[in-house]
Amino acid sequence: MKRHELHVITTGRQQLAEIEAIARQCPAGLIDAVHLREKQRGAKELAAWYDALKPLFAGADIYINDRLDTALAVSAPGVQLAYGSLSVKQSRRILPAAIRIGCSVHSAAEAVEAANDGADYVVYGHIFDSGSKPGLPPRGIRALAEVVEACPVPVIAIGGIEPDNVGEVLATGCAGIAVLSGILLAPEPTRQLVRFREALERSARMPGT
Repeated sequence: MKRHELHVITTGRQQLAEIEAIARQCPAGLIDAVHLREKQRGAKELAAWYDALKPLFAGADIYINDRLDTALAVSAPGVQLAYGSLSVKQSRRILPAAIRIGCSVHSAAEAVEAANDGADYVVYGHIFDSGSKPGLPPRGIRALAEVVEACPVPVIAIGGIEPDNVGEVLATGCAGIAVLSGILLAPEPTRQLVRFREALERSARMPGT
């Protein structure tokens, strides 16, 4: 059975101690990657977050968003590039081949370009209405399916995804989902993680996913 990836992205609205508390309660094997997306924090603080969280999220890789210098310093297994980051080509020149590069994209053309430039996966969204993108219309399931069909590397869907719509998202053929506040700001983050993993596993057993 194919395992779909669950990426959990920090919100930029919580302190390290809050994330540590969630990590300590998180059963091993639920999360595939935790992204440190803390735009307001400097390289030194991000490195401290990485060192603190790496032993707590059992079985999950810790990725650094944007800051290649920090990723190199802590030997992170992956980075996530945003619109204002260095390009995939520039990043690939700097990073060892073993470091996985992800890139946020907003169209099929951008996804194909990122893949051709050396991205290992892309993150596409937002799929549904999302509190982190107020006032911006969602791109929707059909657009996600078009990106998945066009892109030669795995596509991770993001934006407004809940356990109840995971099946609809994965039916497009995407490789997994990414969630921010829907997990880390939930009243019971651990319970929400379990719900997402159960939804991913149910969908993986369905024909076509």
